[in-house]
Order: sequence, then C-alpha cells, then structure tokens
Amino acid sequence: MSKVILILVMAEEKWEEADFLRQQIESRGHKARILDMGLLGEAQGPCDITREEVILASGRSPDEVALISDRGKRMPVMVDGAKQKAMELYSHDELTGIISLGGTTGTQMGTTIMRSLPFGLPKIAISSTASIPGFASRYIGTSDITLMHSVVEIAGLNNLMRNVLDRAAGAICGMVEGSAKTPVSLARNGQHPIIAMTHFGPCEECAVNVRKQLEQKGYQVIGFSAAGIGDRAMEEIIERQNIFSAVIDLAPGGVGEELLGFTRAPGPTRLEAAGKIGIPQVIAPSGVNFGSPLKRKYKPEYASRKKYDYDAARTFLRLSADEMIMVADKMADKLNRAKGPVKILIPLGGWSSVDRKGTDFYDKDLDNAFVKELKKKLRSDIEIIEVDADLDTSEFAQEVVKAFQSLLT
Repeated sequence: MSKVILILVMAEEKWEEADFLRQQIESRGHKARILDMGLLGEAQGPCDITREEVILASGRSPDEVALISDRGKRMPVMVDGAKQKAMELYSHDELTGIISLGGTTGTQMGTTIMRSLPFGLPKIAISSTASIPGFASRYIGTSDITLMHSVVEIAGLNNLMRNVLDRAAGAICGMVEGSAKTPVSLARNGQHPIIAMTHFGPCEECAVNVRKQLEQKGYQVIGFSAAGIGDRAMEEIIERQNIFSAVIDLAPGGVGEELLGFTRAPGPTRLEAAGKIGIPQVIAPSGVNFGSPLKRKYKPEYASRKKYDYDAARTFLRLSADEMIMVADKMADKLNRAKGPVKILIPLGGWSSVDRKGTDFYDKDLDNAFVKELKKKLRSDIEIIEVDADLDTSEFAQEVVKAFQSLLT
C-alpha cells in the first residue's frame, strides 16, 4: 500500500459517507483507504481494511468475536486492532494522515485510535457530538487532534452533509500537504537538542527569558502549559516519542494539584517521564506553593488561607505547611527515581509573579517547609541551588540557563 490517508468509520452505519469522503480526498490528488471499525451488522460497502483484518490485528479471531453480542465488549477489540493497523502503516511510512467520522461511539473509537499515533501526523475527527459538554476534552485528550463539528447528524448524503465532508476532505489534504512542506523534526538535534519546558502564567516572564536565551544559542524550546492537560501531554510525548534531550520544568505544581485533587491535576505520572528515560532535568518551583481547588469543594479551613484572584476563572490558594511537606515528599520520591541528572533551583525572593517577596501572598515560612523537607528526602547527588532572586525575573532565568548548560556538559 502506497502512502494514504486512512478513514476510520463504523461501516455498518456510515460507509456511504466515508466513501464520499474518500472520493473527495482522491479528487484532490491523495490516496485514501477506508478502515472498518464497525461493531455489529454488516458493512454497507467494501472497505480496504476489513473488520476481520482489524480483529485479527487485535490478536483475536473473527469467529470468536462474532459470538460477542455486546457492543461495549467488542469496542476494545476493534480499537486495539485498528491501532495496530494504523501504527503498522505509520511505521512503514505509509500513513500521511488519519480522519474519522461518526457520532458518539464512532468518535470515541476514532479518537482513541488517533491518540495512539505520534504528534505531528495530521488527525481530524468529524463528529456530530463534538459540542456536547465534556465530550471534546475526552475525544482530544492530550493529542493534536482537530475536532470538526458536523452540526447535522452524519446520516445520508444530503447537501449539508456533502458540504461538511467536502470541507473535511480539504482540511485533511491541506494538513497533509502542509506537514509535507514544513515537516516537524521529530529527531534529536545533535549539537543543539530540543528542549521541553513548562509554562505557567505566574512564571511567564522567566519562561520567555529562558526560551530567548536558549534560542540565541541555537536550541529549540518547546513549551507546554502547566494547566493539567499541557503538562500531561509533555510527559506522554517525552516517554512515547523520545524527541527531547532535556526538560526545564519551571512549573511542576501539578504534582501537588494531583495529590490534593485540585483543578490543574495532570495525572499520577507527572514529573516521571524524563527521569524514566534518563534525560537531564532542571526543576524550579513555580506554582508548587499554591493550588487551584474548585470553589464548590472548598473546605472550611480554606477561609483562613491566603488567596490570590489571578483572573475571572482562577483563584490560587496557599498550601498549608503539612500540604507543602506532602508535595515535597512526592516530588522527592519521583526525582529520586530519575536515571538522568537533576538540578533544582529555589528562588529566595518568591516562586512566581504572584507570591514574590513584598506581596501579601509571599510566605517565607511555608516555602521553607517545602525546601527543608525536599533537602531531607532527595538523593545526595541531586543538587539544590538557592538563588537570591524571585522566580519570575530575568536574573533567575539566567541561573536556569546556567544550570541547564551544566547538565549537558
């Protein structure tokens, strides 16, 4: 099979629409193939990758799966098999893009398959349920999927549906052509590595300064918003694609957010991927000393805490000494397992723009509780460098760059 755009569809329901999409893609000079990820019922037309092939790729037999009458129990079989078929095409450099069409079930399956594919491969999901509250975040997750709301039900080739599918064909072809002209470098960059770095509003000045200094030295710095989804995506890309040679983690506060059940929780594996594969890490503590609990889940004790209204959507709440110690223990445990070198920089003048020295949100004693516990629990070879500046300054950024360069020598 030559290079193709793969169309994912439940062919017992929406084969006609998928076939029209295939025709529109091929009319633009690209090859397209239909993969049947259907559950029950016969496909409405021929598919290039049949349901039986998908089931076999999952490791099950079609005869065995035919005895399963429950859609929900068939779904993981079809998803696993389709992942294998898509990854097989990708690993042989035969996949240029992937697109799905469906309602709730079809979009769930299609986007789950897409999320297993690497960053940079064009991905589009056409869905009639894209705007249902909460569904978009589940469909996309941490992947670079483009979600297209069809508005109308994907049910027959009326004029509106032809318009939707024609635009979708143009979109996936344009993405494929664009990625071919300006490919994303997914290989380590030899002399100047590609660096992952977390961003967060309260440390943005520092992040911008670090990025500019490193770019002047020829490095590529890829930023991730440390708001829960972005830093979780960073962890997944580090581990799955291994494209980064170091991490500058200015805002690892998600470790505490996860531990305490707050809104920026990035999952239980935050601060682990870089250590697992052994790449250098520079760690700073922006956002570690405060959290973002949902206001409807405020505890009575929060009334006496220091608070900072950052914007209309976010209020930061100072962590207690006990919570700071818990977070320090958790971070130390994760960093102690790192296979690569680690340096931690602690700014003595405040850990972000909202809690710098002189502001009401600054609290030296609470910050010291964290640092004291961290020093007690970390491996002896992990250096903690205390910097006489607040974090969100160019001075601190210079120290971050200096620590980063020392780890690469």
